[in-house]
Amino acid sequence: MKTNLHDDQKFAEYKHKYRERGTILTKMDDMTHPIDKNEIKELSLCCKEVEKEYVSIGDAGESNNLLVGRFMTDVDKPVIVENEYSHKVLEILSKEKTINFIKNILELECDIFIRRVQFNQIDKNCFVGYHLDTDSNPDYLAAGVIQLGKSYKGGHYRVYQKNGEYFDYISSYGDLILSNCTYPHEVTKVEEGERKSLVFFVSKNSGENRRKNKNV
Repeated sequence: MKTNLHDDQKFAEYKHKYRERGTILTKMDDMTHPIDKNEIKELSLCCKEVEKEYVSIGDAGESNNLLVGRFMTDVDKPVIVENEYSHKVLEILSKEKTINFIKNILELECDIFIRRVQFNQIDKNCFVGYHLDTDSNPDYLAAGVIQLGKSYKGGHYRVYQKNGEYFDYISSYGDLILSNCTYPHEVTKVEEGERKSLVFFVSKNSGENRRKNKNV
């Protein structure tokens, strides 16, 4: 992946923050952001149109209160959801620039695979409960969260540290959060508007989901 001096410095900063806190936030206007504005618009349109379901219990068994639209599921293994939007979403997320961005931050040389992709809409007074992504799949490395909501308050992406403290990440339209799946986190209650995000999970494993209890 070719980079200039500014990008190299930015990536060094990102990698340091990721190692120290388990999460980074890349602004849409940052030159290192791997997804361009037209692709963000395409993703936003797909998420707007996809069929959604209400979810009160998450894949890790946590309490939730949100609407979910699915493009790829990962119960027994990764499965692309049959609708007219899934392949377009996966095509954009799987581009070399995005994959290389993630590998660079995670400091990986090996192949990585997208295993699960979904749209989350959190309305006023709703939230995503405290959980670990590795409870859904022990092989998840990182979650990418692309913010598609343009006007909302609250709904902070809160990542807990080993000492019990936490960091809040407040993202705007088009921003990308990359978060280590071994860090507990939640999305706090939305106070106004709608928090809309496209979430995807990457792993070194493209095969069977090794989660022991798949009924949770």
